[in-house]
Amino acid sequence: MLDLIDGFPEQWQEGWELGEKKNFALPERLNNIVILGMGGSAIGGDILQALFSQRLEYPVFVNRDYSLPLWVGENSLVIGVSYSGNTEETLAGLDEACQKKGTVWGISSGGDLSRQLEENYLEIPSGLPPRAALGYTLAPLLAAFSRLGLVDFPREEREEASLTLNDLKQQNGGGNGQEGPAALLAEQLKGRLPLIYGPGLLGGVAARRWKCQINENSKAPAFWAEYPELNHNELVGWEEPPEILERLRVVHLQDYGAHPRNQKRMEITAEILQKKGFGVHVVPSRGKFPLARVLSLIYFGDYVSYYLARMYGVDPTPVRVIEALKQELKKVD
Repeated sequence: MLDLIDGFPEQWQEGWELGEKKNFALPERLNNIVILGMGGSAIGGDILQALFSQRLEYPVFVNRDYSLPLWVGENSLVIGVSYSGNTEETLAGLDEACQKKGTVWGISSGGDLSRQLEENYLEIPSGLPPRAALGYTLAPLLAAFSRLGLVDFPREEREEASLTLNDLKQQNGGGNGQEGPAALLAEQLKGRLPLIYGPGLLGGVAARRWKCQINENSKAPAFWAEYPELNHNELVGWEEPPEILERLRVVHLQDYGAHPRNQKRMEITAEILQKKGFGVHVVPSRGKFPLARVLSLIYFGDYVSYYLARMYGVDPTPVRVIEALKQELKKVD
């Protein structure tokens, strides 16, 4: 797993090049974009949605279910992302999208998805856990949308993202990372229940990724929420029961591009938490552009989840309980 995390900057570049070379089709009249995915294959859709919120005039929706919203139709672009190509929820959604005559794209390393789609399909390298293939499931989509002229990702923005990822790798990866900032934060979270909080769409999607990576890599519980929503509910839940509250640790993902009111909310909330005796750890984003900022928060969290797994003495790669669940589901097909 450490090798896979270390390899993310190179994977990101390779994924971008794959997307630039692929000729995807678009509907004659594009009304909306729907991304189908689950787990590690869906997080790229969440990131894309966050990045596109201020760049696209079309709504972007991430669908984590078997069925599609009623409004999906022939003017919809439906993108199925399944690393294995066998995710049943995604395949069901693609079937429905084809029935509704939407324009369908697919990304996978093979499987049933590759056989279902003869055109508008991109095959990516196989043999990885889906959560360790983000460079292959996200970067091609960003590159394709840029190539088609729907969004603009200037070279300066892409280069900043690559430089930021490589800097984080130097600080936290390989043989040097055990004394790096990600390992130090993992030590603070060991034996605790992490609450990962981020501001707005970019901070929120990064917080969600942290939660999922701690679940799957560290084999530990974690929870996430985003500002400003958490100030309207979760803030009140820090009262009872005391035996659980004393085990909590809050990680604030600080996005310097977030709305100023969300930044002020984070400051005030941190003061409230500290007065209650909570430990609060701040992880700042890096970079000027949104792409570097969100990827920096996510990549640092990947390293934290790896070092936390080491501290718990667990292998971060297998997800046996998920595989067992899939086997039980097959018995009732």
